[in-house]
Amino acid sequence: MKFGMVQTKDRFSPLAGALRREFDAKFQNPHQAESTRFVWDFWHIPNEYTVLRTPAYHYFSAKLYNRFHRDLVEWGRMNLGCHDVSPPWLSCYVSGCRQEKHVDRPHGPLAFVFSLTKWGSRRFSGGETFLQSGRSSQDWIEPKFNRLTLFNPSVPHGVREVKGCLDPRYGRLVIHGWFVNPRPFWVGPLQATEVQDGLDLGLESVVDASLNLGGGLLSLRLAIAADGAVESQRVLVNTLVGASPGDVRELGKRLKQIRFPRHRRGTVLTLPLICETKKG
Repeated sequence: MKFGMVQTKDRFSPLAGALRREFDAKFQNPHQAESTRFVWDFWHIPNEYTVLRTPAYHYFSAKLYNRFHRDLVEWGRMNLGCHDVSPPWLSCYVSGCRQEKHVDRPHGPLAFVFSLTKWGSRRFSGGETFLQSGRSSQDWIEPKFNRLTLFNPSVPHGVREVKGCLDPRYGRLVIHGWFVNPRPFWVGPLQATEVQDGLDLGLESVVDASLNLGGGLLSLRLAIAADGAVESQRVLVNTLVGASPGDVRELGKRLKQIRFPRHRRGTVLTLPLICETKKG
């Protein structure tokens, strides 16, 4: 996974192939009308959005989709500290489809795009997700098959227009939405009240006005020893915009000051921090 405004995880799901096969099977015979193909909404707002979309759970078989959804939610809890996802969309981009530059507020602290696109054998140009990374520069992310892309939805972003293909089987196909409900997630003997009390006392002195953390989501994994001390911490996801790198490092040092109750063994804690850009 890359760190920065955009982060990607390739080979994300072992179910990607099965999801893709179900999609292809429904378009295999264009002369055959199936009710499952009638769920698509052609969402068109001039100069904003043009895309075919449907709730993902309406399109795939219930057993397969529910397995994928559970895996996605569990991964978000373990690696982001986000305990749920918004109802994901399945979107298909054929020639003429695109998303103009926009921001998402207040859907969730972290947007995701999971690609089922046959990127290596695509028959179109365009289709990349783009994010504004500066006043005149952009980051471009290819929707490679089985890639999960994460980014700060408050950063201006969009999808480059797809050109050259009208067959849905060869267009840009993605499942997307937002990770939501950020709160600590842990594995170990610490009880909920012990985690909450430790964080309430510790974070008050750790995170203060002296740190410039910009705006976005910073999720960390803390290894808590049996004696309650924070042994180590590492960044899992960082979508902070406008943060001081030195202050982010300083935060890591300060987190080791937090103390939790003793237990016979340690606890692994995923800690999401939602930061807001300072005004003034």
